[in-house]
Amino acid sequence: MKTAIIPNFPGKRWLKISCRSLHLLGFAGVFASTLGGSDALAYWLLTIISGMGLLALEALSNLIWFIQIRAVAMYIKMALLAGFFYYPELAWHILAAMILLSGLISHAPGSVRYFSVVHMKKVTSVNDIKG
Repeated sequence: MKTAIIPNFPGKRWLKISCRSLHLLGFAGVFASTLGGSDALAYWLLTIISGMGLLALEALSNLIWFIQIRAVAMYIKMALLAGFFYYPELAWHILAAMILLSGLISHAPGSVRYFSVVHMKKVTSVNDIKG
C-alpha cells in the first residue's frame, strides 16, 4: 500500500527546514505583535503560508502522519488557534501553550512522535500495522 503522495526528492529536507524556519519567524512576529498590540498581518500570513507548506510536506509524504501523535499535536494547535480568535483576552496564554506543545512534540523521541493513537503503538509504515 502506497502511503506517500509526495515522494522524497532532492532538497526536500532543506525545503522543510526553510519552511519551519519561516514558520518560527512568523510565529515570533505574531507573538510579539500580540504582546505589543501592533499590526501582525504580515506575520500571520507568513505563519499560515509556511504552516500550510509544512503540513502538506509532512502529511502527504506519509499518510500515516494523520494518526500519529505529531498530527494530534497539530489538531490541538489548530483548536488553540481557533481559541485565539474566540478568546482574545487569553491570546498570550494560548500562544504560549502552542509554543510549549510544539517544543515538546518536536523534541520528543520517535517512540512518542510516531505513536499511533489508532494502533496504540509506534507506527512509521504500513508494515508496522500488519499482524
